[in-house]
Amino acid sequence: MAHARTADPTTSHDAADAIERSGIADAHRRRCLAHVLQRPGLTAAEIARAIGLERHAPSRRLPELRDAGLVVNGSIRTCSVKGRRSLTWFPIAKAQS
Repeated sequence: MAHARTADPTTSHDAADAIERSGIADAHRRRCLAHVLQRPGLTAAEIARAIGLERHAPSRRLPELRDAGLVVNGSIRTCSVKGRRSLTWFPIAKAQS
């Protein structure tokens, strides 16, 4: 599920393959999804801080969860970590209610 952009160098594709094979990407997806279910409406950086991941990890895994139909983007608001406007994340069930 982890992927690099088509135009990215082969090293990016190798890294995406390696993180997927190692199980790290899946573990990060599960941790991100669990936190979105527990605390809907956070930004990727807020989720990263809450679950102890580097900021870029949820920024990569959350779109994968969105592509899998498990989460959706909510409104844009100022992130308490970055201080910039950022997307929020909600589980599909919360978004539909």
